[in-house]
Amino acid sequence: MTHHRRFAVACLGAVLAVSTATLGQEPAVDLDTTLARAGAQLQRRYERAQRIVSTETVSVRSFTHEMRSNGRPRRLVYERRLEWRTQEDGAPVVMVFRELRSVNGRPPQQADLDACLTPLSEVDDPLWVLLPARQAEFEYSLGALERIDGRLVARIEYVPRERAPAEIGWDEDCVSISLPGWYGGEAWVDVASGDVLRLDEHLRGRLEFREPQDRSPVRPGTIALERSDLSMRYRSVAFENPTETLMLPDTIERSWTIRGGGFVPRYYRIQEFSDHRRFVTSGRLVSDDSVRE
Repeated sequence: MTHHRRFAVACLGAVLAVSTATLGQEPAVDLDTTLARAGAQLQRRYERAQRIVSTETVSVRSFTHEMRSNGRPRRLVYERRLEWRTQEDGAPVVMVFRELRSVNGRPPQQADLDACLTPLSEVDDPLWVLLPARQAEFEYSLGALERIDGRLVARIEYVPRERAPAEIGWDEDCVSISLPGWYGGEAWVDVASGDVLRLDEHLRGRLEFREPQDRSPVRPGTIALERSDLSMRYRSVAFENPTETLMLPDTIERSWTIRGGGFVPRYYRIQEFSDHRRFVTSGRLVSDDSVRE
């Protein structure tokens, strides 16, 4: 399975506090061991996290060439959950599902669901690149060791082994771009536990494509996706009954730059997560006598 990313994924901004102290006395860290530990810990987390529902608050903004805000930001609130699936070949796939609950404080309308910058209701989770069944699709290397919030963290860099052609679709003025194998990234992994604390991805190269003929009254112009970046941060969340602690998303920052086709050139989106809770179903037993009555 190739590595897919949709249009408008990106990495901006906030950096976790990193100690400036020398790491010369730290123990040696092995890439294969760290990667195996991260993959096993991630798989265990997904097997439990598929029962987790969260509130996701999304802020969407766009900017002119001069970095002036293009209109007011939109604020969307979703209910979000994970689902773990196994394909016919036995490989696991992690999907994220969203249900839009409000837009700028009001109930959503159909136009909100169809808006270009609205997050997809169903989308892959980028962390699947570290799952054991997917690791053969990437080349990994070990970056520098860091201290983040008191933890010894190894930075694992990765690039896809294959790149497939871009898949471009249009829905009126909205463009959707799937780029299998076009993104490289790096993950910050706790050496002791295998927890992923942060994941960044970046578009490797520049994509040019043409507008469809029916979108332009004259000769279709060229559109260029110049940048597309993603940064995800995670934090530990404690649950009771049963007691357990899971690493769950805290924020996702995305930004991208596109030229041509009448698009506003710069876009930015931040997703913030809160109110993590278990999804629990309940029921009751009914006796045969009660059914007959």
